[in-house]
Amino acid sequence: MWSWRRVLTAAGCVAATLSACTNATAAAPGPAAGAATPVPAPAAAAPTAGVPTAGVPTAGVPTAAASSAGARSPGPAAADGQGRTAPDGVVRHVGALFHAGSGHFCTGALVAGGAADLVVTAAHCVSAGAGAPVYAGLDFAPAYGHGTAPYGRWAAARVTVDPRWTAAADPDLDVAFVELAPRDGRRLSDLLGADRIGFGPAAGATVRLTGYPDGADDAVTCLGTPTRPSAGQLRIACTGYPDGTSGSPWLTGWDPDTGTGTVVGVIGGYQQGGTDADVSYSPYFGADVRQLYARATAAR
Repeated sequence: MWSWRRVLTAAGCVAATLSACTNATAAAPGPAAGAATPVPAPAAAAPTAGVPTAGVPTAGVPTAAASSAGARSPGPAAADGQGRTAPDGVVRHVGALFHAGSGHFCTGALVAGGAADLVVTAAHCVSAGAGAPVYAGLDFAPAYGHGTAPYGRWAAARVTVDPRWTAAADPDLDVAFVELAPRDGRRLSDLLGADRIGFGPAAGATVRLTGYPDGADDAVTCLGTPTRPSAGQLRIACTGYPDGTSGSPWLTGWDPDTGTGTVVGVIGGYQQGGTDADVSYSPYFGADVRQLYARATAAR
């Protein structure tokens, strides 16, 4: 048996490098009622020679011109629960997380964050919880594939986790939002756009999981159908998700033409994502995660 947990040596509190260690308040418990409510994604600006164009993105759905050109087929349309190498277009907004000069150790996804670039991942990817500090020196490499980072690595500026995670590693709160620092005054979403984020029911819907196993040059992806074994957790059977895939987004409504979907979960939660590489868990994206997201978008 292996563990999802990736133990890192924290080089002191992340506030030494970032502008905050944790920035969240307790949220109302329990799941949100009604249908899942996605937050719209920004539109992507057309890139020039691999450099983000200036300006603030407008509302709408990003085009796939940059990173999905010549992309391979996204695979079967049916939820077969089989993990396979991800086509290039599938990883448009998904990326690998790196720490302080090490190899990639977790996965995240760029999501709409208002005026900020936010990456959603598992909280245990950024802090061990139970009184441990948030890790310093985090980088995000979007669309990582073939062992390369086509858009470079973007440094974290702020990490937002629920204080109940840092206090007691509550598995229902194993979610984090990492704000990325701009580069040369430009945001990553100006180049790539971003996925939406949704809150509410996801059980029974077809979701796409995409993540990076430790040491892998490419992501794996899978279509599956989650269930909700408890009020605070989702469960899905998808093969081949070992260490390194923690934080992998669960996307509904994924559009292969735009490379965009709605994130309704991340691998994490129960047993930090599970102890079986073929069965994964996610915290339920209800009221607690909605309020954490609101705190992350306001923490500027």
